[in-house]
Amino acid sequence: MKKLLSLAVIALVALSMAACAPTPTTPAEGKGTVVIGTPAFSGNLINGFGNSAYDVIVRNMIWGYATYTTTIGGEIVLDTTVVKTVTTSLDDAGNKTYTFELNTNLVWSDGTAITADDYVFGMLFAASPEWRAAGAVDTTGRDLLGYTAYNTGDTKVFEGVKKLGTHSFSLTIDASKLPYFYETLYVSASPTPLHVWGKDITIGTDGSSLVGDLAPAAAYVAGTERFAPSVVSGPFTFVSNIDKRMTTKFNPLFVGDYRGNKAKLDTVIIQEVNQDLDVDLVIAGDVDIVTGVIQDDKIKKALVSDQVDMLNYKRNGYGFIGFSGDFEQTADKNYRQAVAHLIDRQQFVTTILGGYGAMVNSEYGLAQWMYDAKAAELGDVLTNYVVNIDRANDLLDLTDYIFEADGTTPWDRTKAVAGYWRHNAAGEVLIHNHFGSTNNPISDLINSEWPKGMNQAGIQFYLEYGGFDALLGNYYVEDPENRFFHSYNLATNFSVAYDPYLSLHSDFYGQYSQNPTGTQDPEIDRLTLAMRSLEPTQKDEYLELWFEYQQVWNDLLPQLPLYSNVYFDIFNVRVSGLATNPLWTVGRAIIDVSVAD
Repeated sequence: MKKLLSLAVIALVALSMAACAPTPTTPAEGKGTVVIGTPAFSGNLINGFGNSAYDVIVRNMIWGYATYTTTIGGEIVLDTTVVKTVTTSLDDAGNKTYTFELNTNLVWSDGTAITADDYVFGMLFAASPEWRAAGAVDTTGRDLLGYTAYNTGDTKVFEGVKKLGTHSFSLTIDASKLPYFYETLYVSASPTPLHVWGKDITIGTDGSSLVGDLAPAAAYVAGTERFAPSVVSGPFTFVSNIDKRMTTKFNPLFVGDYRGNKAKLDTVIIQEVNQDLDVDLVIAGDVDIVTGVIQDDKIKKALVSDQVDMLNYKRNGYGFIGFSGDFEQTADKNYRQAVAHLIDRQQFVTTILGGYGAMVNSEYGLAQWMYDAKAAELGDVLTNYVVNIDRANDLLDLTDYIFEADGTTPWDRTKAVAGYWRHNAAGEVLIHNHFGSTNNPISDLINSEWPKGMNQAGIQFYLEYGGFDALLGNYYVEDPENRFFHSYNLATNFSVAYDPYLSLHSDFYGQYSQNPTGTQDPEIDRLTLAMRSLEPTQKDEYLELWFEYQQVWNDLLPQLPLYSNVYFDIFNVRVSGLATNPLWTVGRAIIDVSVAD
């Protein structure tokens, strides 16, 4: 039965997730085809390059066998389908070693056995200077012993990674990186196909180095395997990406996920579709599944149709306007706060979401356990960026843009109309360039509403529409010499491990695929390090640091948060077994899906 939830009863979305786990199945072949409709995807299907949530759908389908994985209920657990045994030990310096013995029945999609070589190669490859030179930004292994010396090329030996036998290897966490709130994720290793990615590469006799020229291998992977992986390890294999349509097929050699489950479908197609029509396409049967639907009109349309069903759950993420925080005027916090006071954010909840969500004031989502614990207190301490033209002008008066066009006459807020713009002392006009994705009602709302406030504060506003892949290319600053945009409308979902160190710490400044907002802030650095530097049992301490972090983030404003919402995953009635939730999204959940003939 389809149920419509308003914000007033949003707490009812909470799931008894463990009870939803399907009975393990091991079919010899898949049956039927499912089409998942999505916005545009970039086609990056391996780690190291910026990607969208829609690429991640495919990545979750074609890659597998990590030592630690996330369950349908959001727990991080040892995958016993992959690992036969694991032991831990501490040396005198406090370095912690995890020793893994693999199960011997794991194979690649081409039938080649998966061994310790593939796990060790994966770590050594991802952390290598050659991979970085190929254009990748990859943090794999950065918390293991000896990472820096290996990553910079000072040594060919990665001390914290060691092959021990055909099916055994160890990973050693650097003592300086402990404790860590999500410790097992440091040693969540996945296999990388040595026989394909490194045909002329072998593991050194020391078990911690690679023998052979890695540079051509890295270039090949970055230019070819990145977009069309030829050998994979997940429940589906990659077939093609043609005409905005990625096709995957049942992998009969996949042993199973952490529950032992194999896929039930033969073919899954991820199809880029017009977002204005996505739900209509499901109702018509042209597409089987669309996920993350937030628009009220679409939800109501699905409710009255007997051709679709739906799931809904609170979002583990939020929608936002991302700033280029180290570019021109958006590098000034006063400017970012000023423009935040020039748009009515509540309209996104009312107009786009139809009330199925809430405005947020910092980096959190409605589904996070931290938000549940601190929601009332957050309301007391966070700045609510409401429309306030006077406050915006006060903040802009603290920037360099305080003059008329001659660069000397003070800009007068009482004269503010469209065309009367602020300038700096050099006579440069204050123009705000925004990139919005096409066929996106949020882009349209920004284009109609933000200029109203901008005009009253002397800011010339320009919005350019483009494809989502082009938006991501600009947001992740693929061409640093030709930056143009100051903001972008986007959304993000958090993983089980909420670790903002990886996206905001100044360690990653200048690596825009990692830290796209160009954030450099000592308090952000302090708090993101403190949050991660806790024992997994220190939940209360983590919560208090998270609460402090949200206050600092709210003031720094690397992004303008807009909303968190209820997600609706809408699917044709021929689909059964779909059980998505905030931490078990469609790329994982598709393994349990089947279709009627």
